[in-house]
Amino acid sequence: MDRALFDDVRRERDPIRRARRALELQTAYQQRAIELSRLRRAAIEDAYAGGMSYKDIAVELGVTKGRITQIRSNAPAAERAFFGVGPVTVAL
Repeated sequence: MDRALFDDVRRERDPIRRARRALELQTAYQQRAIELSRLRRAAIEDAYAGGMSYKDIAVELGVTKGRITQIRSNAPAAERAFFGVGPVTVAL
């Protein structure tokens, strides 16, 4: 994490600007976390397609096989990357 960003927020004297900046950063970090989850899921599927078992992948990542199952079922689908990171606006 970029500590300077957090320090800037902490130093902001105006509470509304401080809250607004914290919300902006929180939104940005949440969007990036979702994208990282998608990338992790895709990497696990690539490793599996390359011949590794899910058990072996779990060992290499230092997690349980059950956690691998959770990641595979809960992470955003690869198709989500088509829209990029962040909110999507659909206009009709």
